[in-house]
Amino acid sequence: MKSLEENALRKLCLSLISAQLLIAGGAFVVSQEASAQRAGANSEQQEEQETRRTPAMRELVYNRLAEAQACAEMGDMACAREKIEQLSRMRDLNSYETAQMYYFQAYMAFEAEDYGAAITAYERVLEQPDLPISLEQNTMFSLAQLYAQQERFEESLAMLDRWFMVTESPNASAYVLKAQIHYQLQQFEQGIPPILTAIDLARQQGRELEESWFQLLNVFYFELENYPKVIETLTFMVNNWPKKDYVIQLASMYGQQGREDRMTALYEVAYEAGWLTRSQEIVNLAQMLLQAEAPYKAARVLQKGLDDGSIEETQGNWRLLSQAWQLAREDEKALPALTEAASRSDDGELHVMLAQSYANLARWGECAEAARTGMRRGCPGRPDTANLRPATCRPAAMV
Repeated sequence: MKSLEENALRKLCLSLISAQLLIAGGAFVVSQEASAQRAGANSEQQEEQETRRTPAMRELVYNRLAEAQACAEMGDMACAREKIEQLSRMRDLNSYETAQMYYFQAYMAFEAEDYGAAITAYERVLEQPDLPISLEQNTMFSLAQLYAQQERFEESLAMLDRWFMVTESPNASAYVLKAQIHYQLQQFEQGIPPILTAIDLARQQGRELEESWFQLLNVFYFELENYPKVIETLTFMVNNWPKKDYVIQLASMYGQQGREDRMTALYEVAYEAGWLTRSQEIVNLAQMLLQAEAPYKAARVLQKGLDDGSIEETQGNWRLLSQAWQLAREDEKALPALTEAASRSDDGELHVMLAQSYANLARWGECAEAARTGMRRGCPGRPDTANLRPATCRPAAMV
């Protein structure tokens, strides 16, 4: 199956063939220079055209090309090849007729997915002298695209630069192609000017900006470690194409720059949008909120995640929830989480902490039970808990 790029190039080739034949058709009556003038060519192009003196196309050659085009438009490539083969047997083709023949051969080779043959045919077009400006431009740009498609990036860049030299008003897509080639060559610094030019041109023309352009620009800045520009680019992308990846990348960049408040705010945005779906992502948000001294928010995030299963039920996560509720001064809500964490522990440390929490709430019976469990299991590395005994879990008046 052909890729979207291949189909686009195929349509472009066929439309350009049609355009070239329309130009050639006028050669029976007027010179190529006059045709260019009637088409609205600017003075520089007219001057260039006058110096070339492109030969006219004869009616027989035009008819063969038109017949080949008609066959191609109907999808009958065997018929199209037969018409072109008939044309190739003519020994007196002038340079313009020869160029048009090779141009059509390139199209047929591309349609057959024989990209090497298509490249060879386009190269032969450019070998012909006194080409019309439009044919030369179209051939160069098609070659640049095909070289890139075949990963011949140095040749693609060289051909594209030649195309820029003979094209007065390049469009945004051409600059994007140049930026993409620089990316493939890992020439990140050189890739920035063309992609910025493409963006500027699109804005001037009122054309819709494309997300992929900013993705490419972001990669260039990131590879060059220009993090302020990465933040600027990602901010634009978040505002125009709000997606999880962009929000998380931007949050990460803010964190790297020590701007934790913005990093946390962006994670909250992603959470509210439903983009944080992995357990560790949600736990990370809770930890950020705790660090930002927002324990109540952190506790609600953790509680919801553990209740609905979006956060993995581990000892560490239940313990983190208990700490969040305690810091939020919600001791009653902290107890179920700490109890759950303690039940998953192999030693007595969490049971001792649970006993202390029960004591703070004057729940003496539960305090004593948790303390006994903690003593029985032991608290390795915690000599400070050695003084906690079940007797501690009694009101002062009863001791």
